[in-house]
Amino acid sequence: MLVSKPTLSKQQGGFTLIEVLLVVAIIGIAALVIVLQLPASQQGETTSDARREFQLKFHYAREQALLRNWVIGVEFKDDSYGFYRWHEAKWQEFTEKPLLRVHLKENMELDFIPGEFRLFDNLANKDTLFTSEPARERSDSETDEPLPKPQVIIFESTEFIPFKLQWLSFAPNSGGGNAYRTVQIDGSDGIQLRLVEDQLW
Repeated sequence: MLVSKPTLSKQQGGFTLIEVLLVVAIIGIAALVIVLQLPASQQGETTSDARREFQLKFHYAREQALLRNWVIGVEFKDDSYGFYRWHEAKWQEFTEKPLLRVHLKENMELDFIPGEFRLFDNLANKDTLFTSEPARERSDSETDEPLPKPQVIIFESTEFIPFKLQWLSFAPNSGGGNAYRTVQIDGSDGIQLRLVEDQLW
């Protein structure tokens, strides 16, 4: 007598696109909650705090770029940085938390170091890509306020233009001079941010 062995149907394991987007949304919301729960007195107190704050905001911006199909730009200055959205052929700065412009403390400086980026090398209109229409018709000197010029662009895929950032803080020491502290973020691969300690670039 032949006994047939039951065959087990193996289902291929995997995640649907909706499940992946749901996980990404949860991660983005968690990052937002962390940023909003930081007391104002603790935001940017030290270079490590300032770097951590930027890391969280940048992560949240990447999640929004993916979920909302946005292109987001980041503009860096010596004492501040701000986030922009490319909308209606111009850069529009975010006016709500957690992507409001951040101003550093008086004893801190921010150095932006551009990385290598070759995506635009073969584009005929690379000089005008992500340039606001008014900027193509008139120069900054003809406007009341300079037009935003983000140095880093976050694409819908969450990839971004490679860059490095360095926070430098200084404080008087007992010897009459200044004690310096530096921390860095290395995003030179355009995929992830890597934390670096005490390396002067």
